[in-house]
Amino acid sequence: MKINFSDDFENEIFNKSLDLSTDYAEVSLDLIFEDGLLKELPIVKTLFTFYNITSSIIAQHNVKKILVFLQEFHSHRIEDDKIKKFKKQFNKDLNYRNEVLETVLIYIERFTDVKKSKILANLFIAYINENLSWEEFQKMTFILNTLNPSSFDFMTKYFESNSSKSMIELVEGEAFLLASGIGTKYEDRFRLTRTGISIYEFGIKPLKNK
Repeated sequence: MKINFSDDFENEIFNKSLDLSTDYAEVSLDLIFEDGLLKELPIVKTLFTFYNITSSIIAQHNVKKILVFLQEFHSHRIEDDKIKKFKKQFNKDLNYRNEVLETVLIYIERFTDVKKSKILANLFIAYINENLSWEEFQKMTFILNTLNPSSFDFMTKYFESNSSKSMIELVEGEAFLLASGIGTKYEDRFRLTRTGISIYEFGIKPLKNK
């Protein structure tokens, strides 16, 4: 049987079939596949076949990350004219289509933390809504892959003036962001770079507002 993973993933982006009421980040894949309706969805059937999930924990984790990405992607509003514009270019330009799919899918597979799939989905939405350029999206996706997941809470507290941070949180949080290139420090004053602020505003902050 021929498996066309890219086509099924593309179809799921433009035509939602997943049940958004299910938290795929918290549900085991065994339970997902036992769901008679869910396991018949094309994207789910393709994922389970493509990754041969019965034999590998890594493959099971990859399936979960992709489902989490798609769920987060469809949980937020994308402007109608923007999604139409994106779809038109996506369908017209094969090189662009391949670059988009490769960028999204390769980084989802690289992530070890499921939450990064959610953040990537939100950054992808920001790109489609034209809040980010394609070059900015690619840069932020690369940085997201390097970020220590512990830095997400630190970034949230950084923007919340009423949030208290221990000395350990400050030292570690700043170190994580400096190492990933989205933090700067001058005369002991720490700041997020413009790219770091955008990762928070478009990628992390929407997780709080759901």
